[in-house]
Amino acid sequence: MPRTPTRNGNGSPRNGASKYDAHHKVLSQTYGAFADLRRELSDSKTTVNEREDMLKGFAVCPDSQRAWLLLEDYFEKLSLSRRDFPATDWWPKMLATQGKTRLEELAFLFLRAKRSVPPELQPHASLERFAHAEEAEQEVRLVRELENWLAPATPLHLDTPRATLRVVCQPQPDEQEPARFRLAVQFLLLRPRTGEKARSLHDLVDLVVRAAHEQELFTPWDWEFIQWIYDTHRERAGNETTLVLADPELLQWLARWGHTKRLESAANGQPLFFHGHVVSLAPHLENGTKELSFTHRIALPDGVHHCVSDAKFFNRQSPVALLGNEFFLLRNAPPNGVLKHLAQRPSVPVRRLSHRLLLHLRKTQSNHGVDWEQLCVAHPAAPQFVLNCSMTPCNCGCSPKACATKARGCGAAMNGRRITA
Repeated sequence: MPRTPTRNGNGSPRNGASKYDAHHKVLSQTYGAFADLRRELSDSKTTVNEREDMLKGFAVCPDSQRAWLLLEDYFEKLSLSRRDFPATDWWPKMLATQGKTRLEELAFLFLRAKRSVPPELQPHASLERFAHAEEAEQEVRLVRELENWLAPATPLHLDTPRATLRVVCQPQPDEQEPARFRLAVQFLLLRPRTGEKARSLHDLVDLVVRAAHEQELFTPWDWEFIQWIYDTHRERAGNETTLVLADPELLQWLARWGHTKRLESAANGQPLFFHGHVVSLAPHLENGTKELSFTHRIALPDGVHHCVSDAKFFNRQSPVALLGNEFFLLRNAPPNGVLKHLAQRPSVPVRRLSHRLLLHLRKTQSNHGVDWEQLCVAHPAAPQFVLNCSMTPCNCGCSPKACATKARGCGAAMNGRRITA
């Protein structure tokens, strides 16, 4: 059995670890590169031999309890204890080996804890083998993390879950820019005794603190969300029952839960989705009741168009649009003034547009399936050549007018002839 901590004469636990660390720290700071040599000289040969004999017995001991006691005696000689090495997986690995391999594991234990290796263990502390062992352990940890990430273990519930969680989302206008919206989130927790009540972030964080008896009340699907809330929002946990998401938080929530049915719309009770699709605002002409008007439509990736009034716009940076029950990233977000106008009056009479804007729209949008020729009339141009001759008679004796009509056939040069286009 493990021994109880050794106490001094006054009955208080000895502070061996701090003495060991302070001693070797002073040696390292004082002697620098010669610190290892000074450590060897600081211990008497008899002391080193005693610890070496303990290591020999520890290396070949087949009994786990006796090996435990031998290792504790060795640590006591160094003013250390097993508690000074807080890792929990080193003892089974050390017990599974014998001989020089066990002593090598013990030397690696000092290296992992960043403690000075005693002189009797230095022949077994190969830095090259330690680097290879660390690399192999990192690969094992990576595989374990990949397994927990890609194939997490499902906790077993012995009873039917007695609590459920709903995340209800409601778009609300931004106080500074009413044309834009913020996503307000409420956490509705249902328990058999209390019914469904809105809970705050502080209440959800408190559930994780009491996880020993709270986790078994929820489904793994609900507890995964509660744990995520604890990891990401515990610093801003308050007592408000409505959480208004900021711009970065909205993207974070959509990226994490947009492909699931976790986020629920308060308007129709249906899930809110986000699949990373990008939409854009496309110019459009429409025949109103009185005159031709210019407006925009939202073009979806599948070619379907929607009116701007059907969407709700979120975020100033990395703008997001909500159409129905699906969020989209907005490619060419308009300025705030344009967005405010589109939210109130989505169309503008064509007669109000400037000539420069009309010309730009006709040039850039003519191949998008809309008759943009309605904006302005384009007159076809054709080249015209005009020949002007001076009234001075030419050398051939004909009049200037006759010379101009037969200038190509006349071989004589005209005096002062001029051709203009």
